[in-house]
Amino acid sequence: MRVWMAGWLAAGACAAVAGPLEAQRADAGAVPADTGAAVTRPAGGEQVPSALSGAGIGHRGASPLVPAEHWAVRAARRAEALGLAPGYLPAQTAVPRHTVATALEAAAAHAAGTRYQALAAGWLVRFREEFREYSAGREAAGMALLGGRAQAGYEGESGRVTPVISYGPWRIESQPVEERSEARARVEGAVRLGGRAALFAHGRADRESAAMARWEGVAAAGPYSLSIGRQPVGYGPGVGGAVVLFPNTSFNRLEAQTIRPVRLPSVLRYLGPVSLHTFASRMDEPARHPEEAWMWGARVAAQPHPRLTLGINRASIFGNEGEPITPERVLRMAAGVIRGSNFENQILSFDGRLRLPTERWLPATLYVETGADDGAGALDEVPGTVAGVFFPALPALPGVAGGAEYARFAESVLGHGPWYFNSSQRGNWARRSWPLGHPLGGEGREVSGYAQAELLNGRLRVDGRGFVRTRSAASLEAFGGANLFAPVRVGRSRGGALTASMRLRGVDLTGSWYRDAGDGWREQRLQAGVAAFF
Repeated sequence: MRVWMAGWLAAGACAAVAGPLEAQRADAGAVPADTGAAVTRPAGGEQVPSALSGAGIGHRGASPLVPAEHWAVRAARRAEALGLAPGYLPAQTAVPRHTVATALEAAAAHAAGTRYQALAAGWLVRFREEFREYSAGREAAGMALLGGRAQAGYEGESGRVTPVISYGPWRIESQPVEERSEARARVEGAVRLGGRAALFAHGRADRESAAMARWEGVAAAGPYSLSIGRQPVGYGPGVGGAVVLFPNTSFNRLEAQTIRPVRLPSVLRYLGPVSLHTFASRMDEPARHPEEAWMWGARVAAQPHPRLTLGINRASIFGNEGEPITPERVLRMAAGVIRGSNFENQILSFDGRLRLPTERWLPATLYVETGADDGAGALDEVPGTVAGVFFPALPALPGVAGGAEYARFAESVLGHGPWYFNSSQRGNWARRSWPLGHPLGGEGREVSGYAQAELLNGRLRVDGRGFVRTRSAASLEAFGGANLFAPVRVGRSRGGALTASMRLRGVDLTGSWYRDAGDGWREQRLQAGVAAFF
């Protein structure tokens, strides 16, 4: 494992001197030969519909992030899985607007004349309605207002509990999260400051308070960006969760990443396109992390073949009163050579995606992430794994996608501690009232199925997921810790989530529902609202 980490760090260091991957630009009459996509072009060089004309493929400069749960990020993921967006390799689960725009423009061009033409055209039209700076003639240089939205509606939540704090004799059990049922307004907007910088803010307000839920200031140079702000961070290919980091909550973080893939020099060029991400955040929450700990995370992903993506993910919570933060300790932590120390709690994972050559019958992508929570040998003996299959379109229903996913986090054995717990950090692998990793919370398993549908020429979007979870308390007696939600959420539970949105003349009518229910308990969230774009 240490050898893997050394190679990972070497790749990151080499990336600093690497040049950008030249954008893969193909005209509307051809698909790049190496995409493997089973798409064809109409005879006579038929033009892309006029609705798709406007800003060219290959946006440059700084742009705000689009959240992982946003429909456009999911559309770009579908486009890549269909072979319509070659070169789409975001550095993390939240994706810069420029990157999403480039992917959807490429998809619209490559899908012309195929059964996916209407689907890809609808994605791009809706994206430009929502982010109007990408409309024809709107991508001017200099300072400019970027697309934003205002939303008003109802939000409710009940039955949620916090992850436990610490374990053993210092353990603090899960506590109920305050229920809410309220009208709430949200507004977000962004400004471009020339081609090199941009600002973004997302605020929310209810009858009692107002807060800046997310914000970001980002600067870009070539294929790299540096940003500071409050945003979620997520790694890995999973839909329902991830081993290391899932975007459950936001961080006040400093972040550096590639905004388009790069090529590494020398022998590392055989890795193909590479994306890189790293961040640091202060865990500023005395109730959970009284040690004034910090968090650091990083991801490297590469595409040695257009159908194959490989990634390495790592994150650490570090620093406590007994072992203060020093440059030497931080460097040793980054190199993965700290032993016999309580300085940090780290989680490491490897992931892969393989796009199968089955486009003519049923396009499919296999994906897996597997990792270890600290400790030598944990990757083999007590792994955490998320694996699934994704069908980005069905043969007779190109507007419908679906998939299935399985997650399992092994119970503690052979002296290894439980998943997402560590004696060096009493706050565990959690922030405030949310787990940082998989929503399952560690020890146990989850089986789920999910589907997406684009109906009425893409104006109606429906996204659903159902799951069965089993949370374990097998390690509770021996270690004083097991699943982050044990013992109050032990055993089997069933639930699901459903999100629907209807686009009408530049306005979205939205609604979402989530439920997870077990023996004697039920957690539920509801949202309904209307959003207008400006």
